[in-house]
Amino acid sequence: MKFIAFTIITITLVLVFAMAVQPGYAQLTQDEIDLDGFVIMPETLLYKIMKGESDYVLVDVRPVEEYRTGHVVGAMNLPLNDGTFMKKRGELPRSKEVIFISSDGLDALKALRILRDDDYNNNYDSLREMSSIEGGMDNWLYDDYLTQE
Repeated sequence: MKFIAFTIITITLVLVFAMAVQPGYAQLTQDEIDLDGFVIMPETLLYKIMKGESDYVLVDVRPVEEYRTGHVVGAMNLPLNDGTFMKKRGELPRSKEVIFISSDGLDALKALRILRDDDYNNNYDSLREMSSIEGGMDNWLYDDYLTQE
């Protein structure tokens, strides 16, 4: 009986400890929850590319060096890290969906947040459609749709 109780307590402590040291995956910030509706899977973009759709613009916000090593076909590079995105974001078309991609998806969400906040702050009648590729280039598995510069 003591062995069973000891085992249960040990397992419980291990589980509690494991949950406590997990990086905050279980606890999303309100901002991350708000942006969750803007995230699309890479296959959604792949479908648009394969169908030849032109109702979107793909913006790669990675640094120039990363972009040049390989990027999704048709992507324009507006790096977030050097201020280029901040300077040129107003030039993005309002009539097309803007799809962001970065290395792991985090900078793409930052760029999306900036553009979204611009729209809110400028009181536009309608917000432009925006999305971010889930997992960014780390999650892009379609080498046939990559190009180098």
